[in-house]
Amino acid sequence: MMKMFLFEWKKILKKKTTWLLLILSLAATIGIYFFHLSLANNVENKVINQYDFLINLYSQDAEDSRLAKEKAIKEEDEDLIEEMTADEEYYRASSEKYQSFKESYQSGEWEVLYQEELSKLEYIAYPPPGEDASGVTEGGGEITNFTQRATYEERKYMLDHKVDPFIQNSIYTMYLRTAYEDFDGRTLELWKEETTRYGKQGMYYIYQLIQSLYVPIIILLGCFIFGNTLSSETTKKSHGIRFHQVLPLSQTKLFVTKYLTGYVGILLFIMVMIGVPLLLGTIMHGFGHLDYPVLVYDGPNSEATALNPMEDTFHFISLQEYLTKTLWFTLVMSLLIYSLYYLVSQFSKEPIFNTIIIGILCFVGMLINYPYNPFSYLDIDKVISHEIQLQTWNTDITYITGIMITLVIGLIFTIGNYIRFRSRIN
Repeated sequence: MMKMFLFEWKKILKKKTTWLLLILSLAATIGIYFFHLSLANNVENKVINQYDFLINLYSQDAEDSRLAKEKAIKEEDEDLIEEMTADEEYYRASSEKYQSFKESYQSGEWEVLYQEELSKLEYIAYPPPGEDASGVTEGGGEITNFTQRATYEERKYMLDHKVDPFIQNSIYTMYLRTAYEDFDGRTLELWKEETTRYGKQGMYYIYQLIQSLYVPIIILLGCFIFGNTLSSETTKKSHGIRFHQVLPLSQTKLFVTKYLTGYVGILLFIMVMIGVPLLLGTIMHGFGHLDYPVLVYDGPNSEATALNPMEDTFHFISLQEYLTKTLWFTLVMSLLIYSLYYLVSQFSKEPIFNTIIIGILCFVGMLINYPYNPFSYLDIDKVISHEIQLQTWNTDITYITGIMITLVIGLIFTIGNYIRFRSRIN
C-alpha cells in the first residue's frame, strides 16, 4: 500500500499545474502579508503624527502662555501672571507627557502606555455605585460598558503578562471591538478605523488570518490542487483508473490510497500556507506572544431576553489555547470539505466547477446557523469566541458540538465516497 501511495504522489508532483498553483498560492500569501504590513506601517505613522501634533500644539500653547505672562509682568497684572504661569506649566507638562508616550510607543515600552490607559478606563469601566460613566467614540456614539470592561481587563491582562499589543489607530484608549456595539453610518466607519488592529509578528498575523476565514479558503484551494486523484483519471484524455482495474488490487486499498493521497496533500498544503506567513512575520518582526488574550463571550444568562452590556460577563483565553482549538477544527473541517469535494468530483470531472460548487455550498451553509449544520462552524473564530452564540441566541452552537458534528458528517461523506467508488468500478 505504501508503494501505491508513493506512486500516487509521484503522479501529483509530475504535474506542472500542481507546481504552478503552489507557486501562485505562495506568491499570493506573501503578497497579502506585505500588503497587510504596509497598512500596519501606515497606521503606525498616523499614531506618531497624532503624538507630534499634540506635542507641537501644547508646546505652542506653552510658548503663547509664556509670552502672555511676560506681557502681564510688564503690566504688573498679578492675576494674569498667576493664570499664565499655571497655563504654561500645564501645557509644558502635557507636551512632555506626550513626548514621553511617543518615545515609549516607538521603543515598545508598552507598560507606560498600558498604565495610562488603565487609569482612564477604570472609572468608566467600573463606575462607583449610583454614577453613570460612559465613553464616546470619535463619531459621537456611546461605547457600551461591556466594551469598556473588556478593554480594561484586556489591558490589565497584557500589563500583568507583559504582552505586546496589536497596532491600532489611536493614541488614547486602544479599544477592543466587541459584538455589543451597534453603530451605523459615519460613526461605524470611524469606530472601525479606530478599532481595526494590525499584527506584524508571526503569530499575531496568523491570528488575524484565522479571523478572516483564511482556513476554509485554503482548504478549498487545497482541494482544487490535490483533491482530484480519482476524477483526473476518468477524463476523456486519461483513463488511468482502467489500468488499476486490470491489476490484482483490492478496491478498498485502491480507494484508501487515492483518498488519503489527496487528504495528506491538503494537510501539507495547509501547513505550508500557514507556515510561510508565520515564518515571514517571525523573521521580519518577531514571533509574537502566545499569552496574548483572546476575548470569549460568556453570553447572557438563560433567563435573559436581550444582551445586557452592564451585566453580561466574559473571560479571556490565551492565544496558544485559541490556536490549539483552531488546529483541531482545521483537521475536522478539512475532512468535511475534502470528502464533500471528492464526492462531487466523482460525478463531475471539472475541478474549477467542483470548487465553485463547494464554495457556494459552504457560503450558503454558513448563513444557516443551526447546531447540527456543520457549515455553521466554518467561521472558527466566532465559534471559539462564542460570538456566534450571541448572533444566533443559541447556546447549543459550541466548540465541542462543532468538532463532533463536523467529524461525523465528514466520515459519512467519506463512506459515501467509497460506496460511489465501488459502484463506478463495478
